[in-house]
Amino acid sequence: MSLLDHGPDQITVYPAVLEDDGYGGTQPAAGEPIRLQARVMPMHSDGAGEAGYLTQTTYRVTARTLPAGPWSRVEWRGETWTVVGDVERYGGSRPIAFAAATIRKRG
Repeated sequence: MSLLDHGPDQITVYPAVLEDDGYGGTQPAAGEPIRLQARVMPMHSDGAGEAGYLTQTTYRVTARTLPAGPWSRVEWRGETWTVVGDVERYGGSRPIAFAAATIRKRG
């Protein structure tokens, strides 16, 4: 059993899709939700706020596949997170290929 296929965390990804903005252009919007098993681990904090409390922590999501990208939304542990930048896709043979993304809590 691989942790890439059966991670300990359940996440819901809302991939970004383009929709009509009503002015003749397009804008990103949330697509159909996709539930995944993944591994979510803390990365770092952006610093300390008042009284030394951490103000913003980013997490690293790792899964076999991760249908996300900029403007995608992730729900994890009852909270909403945004994907920061592009998803990193690591190739190789099937047993070791995976995708990883950085998420940050929406304010």
